Amino acid sequence: MNIVFAAPDDETAIAELGDWLGRDPVHNDDGLRPEALADLESLLTGRDSQEIAADPRYCVQISEILDEGAGVVEAGLMTVTDTLAHALAVADSEALSAAAASHGEYVVQGLAIVARHAAAHGHHVYNFWYF
Repeated sequence: MNIVFAAPDDETAIAELGDWLGRDPVHNDDGLRPEALADLESLLTGRDSQEIAADPRYCVQISEILDEGAGVVEAGLMTVTDTLAHALAVADSEALSAAAASHGEYVVQGLAIVARHAAAHGHHVYNFWYF
């Protein structure tokens, strides 16, 4: 499961994670993977995969929850690039429809709602994942 939400900064996103998950807007998506976000960013911005991967906010895990008994990370909080968030926030309906053709209407529209909220409030976008 993945939950995408906006927060003012990394520290606030970590500290108030439980509170953010209960607020709108959030985007819940079982199938959202970092590769899908990179592909969507490439579609909307024209950036290639190397440029996206080099972005200092590309999939940086800023917090994790460890299952100490099993010794594995079972959840984490990752950053979403500001470039993708901006592209989603300013995309017109034609660009979003084109992106939805390969990523699905639910995914693109949900992410765009969160990105627009982030842009309106000067926030970043985050992806909380867990099994």
